[in-house]
Amino acid sequence: MNLKVNAAAVLFAGALFVPAAMASPVPVATWNFNSTLAASESGVTALTAIDPLGANSFMTDSVFGVSRTVYRFDGNRLPPSQQAGLLVNTTGLLNNDNAYSVDMVFQFESDDSTWENIFGVSNRQSDNAFYVEPDNHLQVYPAGSGPTLFTFGEYHRVSLTNDGSGHVTSYLDGVYQFDLATTVMDFSSYSAENPDRLIHFFADNLVGGGQGEFTDGRVAIIRLYDRELSPTEIAAIPEPETYAMLLTGLGLMGFIAHRRKNI
Repeated sequence: MNLKVNAAAVLFAGALFVPAAMASPVPVATWNFNSTLAASESGVTALTAIDPLGANSFMTDSVFGVSRTVYRFDGNRLPPSQQAGLLVNTTGLLNNDNAYSVDMVFQFESDDSTWENIFGVSNRQSDNAFYVEPDNHLQVYPAGSGPTLFTFGEYHRVSLTNDGSGHVTSYLDGVYQFDLATTVMDFSSYSAENPDRLIHFFADNLVGGGQGEFTDGRVAIIRLYDRELSPTEIAAIPEPETYAMLLTGLGLMGFIAHRRKNI
């Protein structure tokens, strides 16, 4: 069952009435990349660009059939200091524990490395992070990976939830991938190396083994939640094409109401 499609269908069919059980969870931070790295929420810190080559840029792209502005990160795989991406200081956003969720829409442009870093919480001091692995599946290294193929050159929605007690769950395009017992994605595992509880997106570790696991890409949205989201909540998160369906549905219903009024 494709939860992504079902969520969109529910939101479209119930554009004027969304059941509470399917209400979208509220993020503490949303970065939409509308020609800015600022968050949508007032008072929330902006993302910081990792752009050693000065090549990152905003561009217009089609994301799930919707034309919108995205952010392209452009760097070199090696040396790691020339990799590009984004980072955010989560102090004041998360509740100072290990429970959080990250929901992203992005693409890796090509398979330029055996591994591609999605994000990590070690301040780039450890190879342990969330990746697309050599067989092109999502993986929290070194704990385990999921079954669904991640394809390059197209957008995917990728979600990772952490219950705060050494347990993470991941979804690809709304479809469940894995449950893992691991502390790899816990801030507390790197408290000395990462006192500001930074999340680095796309840029791999600068020290230790496994360096150079990077490829260029484009990101359309990043959402951050201060708790573990349930599978139902993951399914209820709206996506760009869902917004378009909602707007189309509301416009169509308004047109029908107008015709009835004037008949």
